[in-house]
Amino acid sequence: MKIIIFTAELKAKITSSIMRKSNWLTQSVLVVMIFLMGLSQLAAQETVDAVMKARGLSDKDKIAAVKTFMPRGGRDEYFGIVGTGNSGTMIVYGIPSMRIYKYVGVFTPEPWQGFGFDDESSLLLKKSNPDDIIPTYGDMRFPAFSETNGKYDGKYAFFSDGANARIALLGLDDFETKQVLSNTILKSVFPEAVVTPNTEYVVQSGQFPMPWDNKVTDMAKAKNGITFWKVKRIEKEGEHKGRILKEESFTVEMPAYTLDYNDIGKGASDGMMFGLAFNNGKTYVYALDYKKAAGLKKIPTTSSQFVPLDAVKKAGALSMIELPASANMVKVSPDGKYVIVAADNVLTLDAAKIKSNLGKDVKADAVMHKSTAIGKGVVDVTFDYRKNVAYASAHDDSKIVRFNYVDGKKMDEVKLDFKPSYLTTPQGLSAAPHSNYLIAVDKEAYLKNLPKTGPVRPSVQHLIDISADNEMVDTYTMTLPQANVYGNIAILRTTIKPIIRYPTGTNSRTGEASPFRAVAGQEKIERQGNRVHVFGTLIRSHITPEIVEVNEGDIVSFHLTNLERAEDETHGFTVDTYGKHGSFEPGKTASLTFVANKAGVFPYYCTEFCSALHLEMEGILLVRPKGYKGGPVGDVNEKLTKEQLAQYKKDYEKKLKVIKQTGDVINSVVDYLKKNHFEKYPYVKALVDDAFDQLNKGKMAEEKYKKYAKEGKWKDAFLWAEQYFQYQVKTADVGLRAKKLLGEKLAKEQ
Repeated sequence: MKIIIFTAELKAKITSSIMRKSNWLTQSVLVVMIFLMGLSQLAAQETVDAVMKARGLSDKDKIAAVKTFMPRGGRDEYFGIVGTGNSGTMIVYGIPSMRIYKYVGVFTPEPWQGFGFDDESSLLLKKSNPDDIIPTYGDMRFPAFSETNGKYDGKYAFFSDGANARIALLGLDDFETKQVLSNTILKSVFPEAVVTPNTEYVVQSGQFPMPWDNKVTDMAKAKNGITFWKVKRIEKEGEHKGRILKEESFTVEMPAYTLDYNDIGKGASDGMMFGLAFNNGKTYVYALDYKKAAGLKKIPTTSSQFVPLDAVKKAGALSMIELPASANMVKVSPDGKYVIVAADNVLTLDAAKIKSNLGKDVKADAVMHKSTAIGKGVVDVTFDYRKNVAYASAHDDSKIVRFNYVDGKKMDEVKLDFKPSYLTTPQGLSAAPHSNYLIAVDKEAYLKNLPKTGPVRPSVQHLIDISADNEMVDTYTMTLPQANVYGNIAILRTTIKPIIRYPTGTNSRTGEASPFRAVAGQEKIERQGNRVHVFGTLIRSHITPEIVEVNEGDIVSFHLTNLERAEDETHGFTVDTYGKHGSFEPGKTASLTFVANKAGVFPYYCTEFCSALHLEMEGILLVRPKGYKGGPVGDVNEKLTKEQLAQYKKDYEKKLKVIKQTGDVINSVVDYLKKNHFEKYPYVKALVDDAFDQLNKGKMAEEKYKKYAKEGKWKDAFLWAEQYFQYQVKTADVGLRAKKLLGEKLAKEQ
């Protein structure tokens, strides 16, 4: 639709043209039109002003709204991820819109996507716990992205669970957790993951010292350490099957100090690790040459291996650098030349001096490059793309300071109405920081920003515009429910290459073909004693098989494959009252196992709206009571009267007409698709493939209704004709969607 702007000049031309007509009615209509045009423009202007006035908005507020507004179909420049702390899940959000896109189960069950409910993810979580149970709590605070040459590569994300001493690997091609492992040496770990510059290792530091032997309770024998989990990257086009190899991982024993936040060197400090340590009221930065430590002799344990502290010291691979005051954070500069320590006076330590003193315990002055006074209660620092520029959060002064960590000069600061803690800039912890945005976590959001919603408020973080060299602007406040937020990381959205669908029959947790996959037409039910395996399929809008009969006490496994190839055609699956739920993305195979310990009739159905026929996507689980002696469901010897047979014949003939009409619709859609070369458009082709899958499944029903019609079995003929019609409807539903999508793509090309 073309939009016409009625300027004064245009109105004058219209008026002059129509006023030459003698029809008084036309002239009157014109006057009303012009009046209404002017009134509507005035009303629109007044509406904007009225909204701003009513809400007390300034011009800066208007600019902030425009900067964060993302129109429908728009794309954020960055993906941010953050751990929810206590909830054990990951949040994916966009920058600068600050929209939440997804919650992903990592350390705890998450029912939306069936994490911890289907067999595959339940096994993953059980194996992460020494007691073979599924933990329901996690403490995850500071995540890491995989890196290549110190730059984020968009392949994997990692989290550390401080509450249960676990490490997790997630694939960013589908945003799913692939692996969770238990740290069998360290019982207390800091909830942070860091990676080496080429993701050779994901590193997990201990937190509180304690005896490594579970049989020892003498704290005099307490130890601490840092675990280097070996990462094997297995990457092909469109798939990433990386794994942590526990048998090739090792732990470096450290002094029995409390260990805290840490970072890995890169560039000039490649091969080094730096972190905070606390002991007897003193604060240290430790410097560890982990490459040298990796080459030392390792002592095996029952399930892992470690490098003794004495060997590390003897090799000159460890230094403890005593700081003049307590500190909260340590981070390595993008070029690796400096180690920045967040304290009220931010300390810039020279990595070259640290390496030259490696093996010695020294005071900070021996390796100091610069000290910069920032403010009170500095919690964190982060970097941006400007050379040698960092940001510090002065929590107690309610401000963020931009400064040059090499020359020690403060450049700018922004006063805030909240107390900032942890800071993030997109790719700020990599060798290539990016972006004009900074995210600040607000750990005390109850002060001003939110209405009261009981004693607990959601976590809050703020988007700060840092695009100008001489001004920073607090732009947007974002709430994150079900979260206790600490550190974020963010990456260019285009660096991540998410898949649209899995190859049909994929176990999404391993990336391998599932042994339980099923294809259309080969669905089956197998019984082995009291063990029942159901090999089924899901496709709009049908669950096959539709009826499953078992005995009370049977162990039942539903192995289901989503046959869809269209984008986002996810199906859910649950059995009433049995407490199981699975999420089946296109191509995915997963299993749900339970004991059928309740006799009766239990519907199973799709839990994810998938089409206009979603409500038809259901089936029945029949659990026969113990000792049941009856026959199968339905009376196979049912006798029909002549009148009943005649009525079924009429119904059958009516259904044939409907089948013909529906077939005509399908044929017309097929003609349109072929004429416009649908095969050139992958998403359209995927829909068409799904449509033909539906129609092909109907061939068996078509053969049966024709067979029974020839035999005069009109009830059976009608029922199978009805079944065939259902497949037609599903075919038409998908086909019409394909036609609509193709039309939209063709229109864009014109």
